[in-house]
Amino acid sequence: MEGLRQPLLAQIAVDAFPETYSGFTVLEGDGHAGTIVQVFLAPGGEGSSSYKEKFLVVDDVKRVKLGEIIEGGPLEQGFKSYLTRLEAKKKKGKKDECIMIGTIEYVLKDESALPLVSSNLEGLYNIMKAVADYVTNHHHHHTTTTSD
Repeated sequence: MEGLRQPLLAQIAVDAFPETYSGFTVLEGDGHAGTIVQVFLAPGGEGSSSYKEKFLVVDDVKRVKLGEIIEGGPLEQGFKSYLTRLEAKKKKGKKDECIMIGTIEYVLKDESALPLVSSNLEGLYNIMKAVADYVTNHHHHHTTTTSD
């Protein structure tokens, strides 16, 4: 799914949430598995000013993106590991509709980080909604015209 691929996913987040994200840089790769992106957070937030995410899986057929934070962000806020998974499942009988599923897998190294989980889930939900809005607004219907 086009919206799940970097750098588009990062750009959607930056555009939709400028109070949270100030920009991003693709450090390595082209949006497929192995890509590393550095996401810069807007000034004034808690924690680090950026984080790096490595794409473990980007599957356009299954419409799945799995990313692991490898530096900064949650790893500086008490998490030992932090993975996000986004999946777009087709709705049965609905050609142009899908269901977005997002999960966060994490291991805490510091119990004091536990309250951050709910705000991170809310952030993931907001990004999924922004991606869905982007796809809806940029979906082009192809029409065929004939002339006699």
